[in-house]
Amino acid sequence: MYSIRETQDFYPLSLLYQESGLEVTPGHTPPQGTLSMLRCEDSETGELVAAATLQRRAGHFVLAHLAVVSHLQGGGLGSQLLASAEHHAKQLGARELWLVGKVPGFYARYQWHTVPREMAPPISRCLTCSQFQVDCFPSIMKKELSFDV
Repeated sequence: MYSIRETQDFYPLSLLYQESGLEVTPGHTPPQGTLSMLRCEDSETGELVAAATLQRRAGHFVLAHLAVVSHLQGGGLGSQLLASAEHHAKQLGARELWLVGKVPGFYARYQWHTVPREMAPPISRCLTCSQFQVDCFPSIMKKELSFDV
């Protein structure tokens, strides 16, 4: 069993993000613009197994990071964490949520849509990354968040 909760401790999340291939430098200070960090852990052991970070970039709500430990990928944790992050973004007042996705097919299953780079707000740091278009081909994606009545 796993539980998702908000955390203030960025360091373990940053290690997971880096191990998962995200361009995150491990550190104790969350990146500028961080609004919320979600930690998914094994309820029995307390082990960190997945995480997500919500940020504000260029005036937009952004799902900046989402990662699941490799041995648990494909088991539904990513889907649960994504739903939790979207819900949390709505609680923060987001009507839409953006991301730069390395695995766009995953997000497309949950009604995220690819937006041409020239039509997207300046939320991506990809153009300055040495891996961009070398071994990383991310998509900028957007999701309109619905509010239940």
